[in-house]
Amino acid sequence: MYHNLKVPENCLSLWETCHSLVPDLLKNCTVKTGDVSITSSKPIDPNSKSIYLVKDGIISETYEENVIVNYEEGDLIGVDGLIQRKLSTYKNDFAVTVDVYDGQQFLDEVLNSKEKFHIWNKYVSCLSQSYQLMMCHFSQQDISFSPEYRYFQEGDVIIEENTDGDEVFTLLTGAARVVLNNTEVGVINQDEIFGAIAALTNTKRTASIIASTDCETIVVKSDSFRSLLTARPDTVQKLIHDMARSIVSSNDRIMALSKRH
Repeated sequence: MYHNLKVPENCLSLWETCHSLVPDLLKNCTVKTGDVSITSSKPIDPNSKSIYLVKDGIISETYEENVIVNYEEGDLIGVDGLIQRKLSTYKNDFAVTVDVYDGQQFLDEVLNSKEKFHIWNKYVSCLSQSYQLMMCHFSQQDISFSPEYRYFQEGDVIIEENTDGDEVFTLLTGAARVVLNNTEVGVINQDEIFGAIAALTNTKRTASIIASTDCETIVVKSDSFRSLLTARPDTVQKLIHDMARSIVSSNDRIMALSKRH
């Protein structure tokens, strides 16, 4: 078990304990169906009342598109859904091979063996504690994220070319122009992130950003923005998308200007 993001060492240790308990949990349990291929188009049903041993590949448990944990070879999936209905879902990008066990037989084995019942309690306890640690860890990262709301009137300079900058902006409302050497080379659209390159690389601003209309922005210091990129991978994807769009837009504008001369 692992997570795409950095989690506390104690959390990793708890997952390793869960992993080590799997063979003892499955002892005396009969494989219902072996070597089943789980495709991306037909993922595991979290409320199937079966449990699954991952033999090859990776399956992610998600909630509202956020990864809770990734299961890999030797991990057990579905034990926490045998008693209480799960609200999370499973997904895998590539085919995964699993052994399927009957959930009721598994529970009977647990209830009929004092030793296995003890192992079961330890497994569930480690799993629960790991999730609590993750929640606290990521909640602390969110608390440290304190954006500032800043307003600009039409014609105001939001970012000035060739100045130092350690702030990253997101345009909430309005529109802005990208100006290089007194020539407009692009535009900033609503919800777009800008000013990140200079802030993250400690370099000079490469262009000026001027409000085309009254604008409302969110402003984040570079250190906070770095933490945000670590805690929220979707922000990285959005940043890459915005930067790519800005580059294409600027190139098109420069080409159009060059053809006039």
